[in-house]
Amino acid sequence: MKFGNVLVNFCNWMWRFMILNFLWVIGTLLGLIVFGIMPSTVAMFYILRKWIQGNLEIPLITTFINIYKEEFIRSNKCGLPFFILFLFLSFDLIILYNMQESYSLILYILVMTVLFFVSISFMFFFPTYVHFKYTNKEYVKNSFIIALTSPMQTGLIFVGFLILSYIVKGRLGFAAFFFISIPSYLVMHVCYKKFLQLQKNV
Repeated sequence: MKFGNVLVNFCNWMWRFMILNFLWVIGTLLGLIVFGIMPSTVAMFYILRKWIQGNLEIPLITTFINIYKEEFIRSNKCGLPFFILFLFLSFDLIILYNMQESYSLILYILVMTVLFFVSISFMFFFPTYVHFKYTNKEYVKNSFIIALTSPMQTGLIFVGFLILSYIVKGRLGFAAFFFISIPSYLVMHVCYKKFLQLQKNV
């Protein structure tokens, strides 16, 4: 492949990621952040999955808007258990941080561990949501199961995050245009391969 073609392909991908990142921000703000994060992220992962499958001609803005509207209520219902858990665990951490008892450090570490696992499950929720057809309860449950049984995928994702962080270090202006879309593509790509393996073994 000629260098010119590689450069054009790279610029096309950067443009896609930038527009998708912009749509996510707008969708999140339109939902007053709290109610916008879930449908915006679901719409973004839906599009990322299509790209990974080779469908690069999908109408970006129209698809995002349609999925955002279709999944607004359902995605927020699925996100409610995560929101409650995050709120509860964060409140526990604040209390434990201010405690002076000797056992508070052990409890603090335990709660941090649980919070980390819930965060991983939340990360896996979105690829699961756009790839499988489940009930709301099954989406949440299977997100936790996949997080528990995917240490290799979790490791790959975090290594990818570290590499991305190193690349954009000192380039905050550049990162502002891609801070959610490119990391999410990495998550969707790793999870998509995991899901294909799971479906082969069924």
